[in-house]
Amino acid sequence: MSNKNKPVIPHEDDHNNLDLRGTLAMVLALGALMVVSWFGIFMLFMERM
Repeated sequence: MSNKNKPVIPHEDDHNNLDLRGTLAMVLALGALMVVSWFGIFMLFMERM
């Protein structure tokens, strides 16, 4: 019964141990896709001028 009144203390070190390599890879992949598509559309625009 005494566990109900105990305050929950968050562990501050939990977010330091996350593996974010997959997140970085996907952000880089999406950024590269956006840059490639922008240049493709720009080249299409330049050809039609």
